[in-house]
Amino acid sequence: MGCVIEMAEKKELVIPEFSSDEEEREFWDTHDIRDYDDGPADIVWDIRDETKKRVTLRLQPSLIDELKEFAAEVDLPYQTLTRALIRRGLEQARRERAERRTAVEAGRRE
Repeated sequence: MGCVIEMAEKKELVIPEFSSDEEEREFWDTHDIRDYDDGPADIVWDIRDETKKRVTLRLQPSLIDELKEFAAEVDLPYQTLTRALIRRGLEQARRERAERRTAVEAGRRE
């Protein structure tokens, strides 16, 4: 599954400084990351225009720190990065599950 995004030349917009995580979430709920940056060249983002629903996840503070650190390295808000990583992990888990099923079915036929 992938998404080809044709990028038109865009006026460079500046992401504001946020005083809280809540303020940042509210900003990204009403803005599209594609208007601000194409993202790092070595990561393919599958960003879809769909409504988002808030969820609450309890994560270890050290994991949140790692996410924020990596997000800063790739110049993205950490919530956006986290969504992309969750999607990527889900897609990988589905591929691996399908491969295991195929291997099991092939073994039954032998």
